[in-house]
Amino acid sequence: MGWLYTVGHSRFEFEYFANLLKKFEINYLIDVRSTPYSKYAETFNKEKLENLLFAKGIKYFFMGKFFGARSDNVDLYSKEGYLDFEKTSHSDLFVKGMESVKLGLERGNNIVLMCTEKDPIDCHRAIMVARAFSLDGIDVKHILPNGKFQTQQELDKRLLNRYFPDRAQLTLFDYNDPVSDEDNIKLAYRERNKEIGYHLKQKERAIV
Repeated sequence: MGWLYTVGHSRFEFEYFANLLKKFEINYLIDVRSTPYSKYAETFNKEKLENLLFAKGIKYFFMGKFFGARSDNVDLYSKEGYLDFEKTSHSDLFVKGMESVKLGLERGNNIVLMCTEKDPIDCHRAIMVARAFSLDGIDVKHILPNGKFQTQQELDKRLLNRYFPDRAQLTLFDYNDPVSDEDNIKLAYRERNKEIGYHLKQKERAIV
């Protein structure tokens, strides 16, 4: 069984980025961006990146159709207009994508899910995609810019500390119906979803 990681390309030099992947013995990179191009980091445009990775012995796959943060399916958006990560992670396309990745892991491949943001807490690759894999029983590690990694469970704690910093005191005095960390984690992910989820208004502005 291989390992599943995530990484954000940010504005890294390619050699530095490649060395991060090599450190974790990654042999497959899955691009989870909806649009695999960046005017700010052109090295990470789909065709160029695929060629550069091939030279390093790493295979590239674009799976934005399955895991992207800007779905064309309006049914996957909340009533407020932002992409609902929970709905999306249960969609047929998303589940099909997960099955493909799990098959790759079962074959012993070390796979990394790549998006843009360097900090996983700011990116759908962690808040939506890795969260879904974690709930499915697969360990996920987020590669950080300094070459270290953060587990999904550590990300859970970051989210709890961000949205429920006083949870221990609240639980202490809530004798009737104390809220568990598991419930708070679920709420924290929903709050983060609201803050970083792609909004239909953004799409409208892009068209205009």
